[in-house]
Amino acid sequence: MRLEQVFALDTRQAMAQIQRQFGEDSMVVSNRRYNGRNELIAAVENQPRKAPDVAVMTTNPTMPAPASPGTEQQRAQTLVDLIKAEFQASRLEMQSLTSLQHQPPATAKHLLELQQLFINTGMSARFSKQVLDRLAPTKSLNAGLGNLIELIRTQVKSYDLMEDQAQAHLIAGHPGSGKSTMIARIAAQLAAVDGSRKIAMISFNDDRIGAWQATQIAGARAGAETYRIMSYKQLQTLHAEIGETHHLLIDTAGADIRHEITSITNIIPGIRSHLMLAADANETMALDLLSNPELNWTSCMVSRLDGIDYPWAIVSVLINSKIPVSLGSYCTKLTSPPRILSGDFFAHLIEDKIQRHLKISEQPKDNFEATEQATLTMLNRSAHKSLNFG
Repeated sequence: MRLEQVFALDTRQAMAQIQRQFGEDSMVVSNRRYNGRNELIAAVENQPRKAPDVAVMTTNPTMPAPASPGTEQQRAQTLVDLIKAEFQASRLEMQSLTSLQHQPPATAKHLLELQQLFINTGMSARFSKQVLDRLAPTKSLNAGLGNLIELIRTQVKSYDLMEDQAQAHLIAGHPGSGKSTMIARIAAQLAAVDGSRKIAMISFNDDRIGAWQATQIAGARAGAETYRIMSYKQLQTLHAEIGETHHLLIDTAGADIRHEITSITNIIPGIRSHLMLAADANETMALDLLSNPELNWTSCMVSRLDGIDYPWAIVSVLINSKIPVSLGSYCTKLTSPPRILSGDFFAHLIEDKIQRHLKISEQPKDNFEATEQATLTMLNRSAHKSLNFG
């Protein structure tokens, strides 16, 4: 699979060109408006190219030449890799679940009940086996659940960013994971707790349309200075100028996470690196990033906590990577402060959800609709309560 870039006067013409040149099965991974034209980047199978469509490729002579794909091309490749990894992870998960369900019955009834509970609530087969092995010595369902909650509480470590004296923080993650929003929230919090230093929000090598404007707006709301840096040399110069007087919060593009982390760390020794994950992130890919010793992560941050029921994938990643968790977010409003996360937070969240699940499963079937409605009402109230960050 390779990436192809197409420019046309509008999206319809660009799509038509992609289908004519590369086939109807081509997958569009990026679509943006650039200098009066639409740029589409599509993932296509490795096959000989068809002749270009001259009529569609003809451009208005007043239009500037197409810009180099640069970071956008890297970002599109990252999205393709994410999609392919998701498909592969789904196939492996289905195979693992099939294997798990056909294993010889466990001797303890409560372990079978726990296994079914984990499957029903979306725990991965790999993490389910890991947890069940830890719970094997328990003698009852309640004891097993108690050990599970204690495992989460003690094995998920936490890191307090606000208490760290470090002057520079970098947030990395895949496109769309919520890095920019989290940086804006951190800037507002740092401004509130430390008035001795100015806050600098740095948009690094991000050429997406609207990204810089969004950073400027967020910086104005947070009372922070904003800088747009497009090269490592510019970042080095900026650090030399304001590194001693400002808290630096660097928002990376997410095009090449490993290269970004290692290069920026060489420029700013002592910088703290944080990986931003969405609550529904791919468990395998997240572990691959967090377990890389060369990246030296300080913490993991979690976005969109309100977008998932059971955060099993995040809990699995935190336990297996040994990287502490720091901050999280429930919604996209920049005015909402970040949520401090910890093992206690996830333990309480999962315990509460499991108890509700068990109560619902114990209800008579003829009361299912009434129970379902009551549960939805309770969950809505809980969601509003969980957004109280005070």
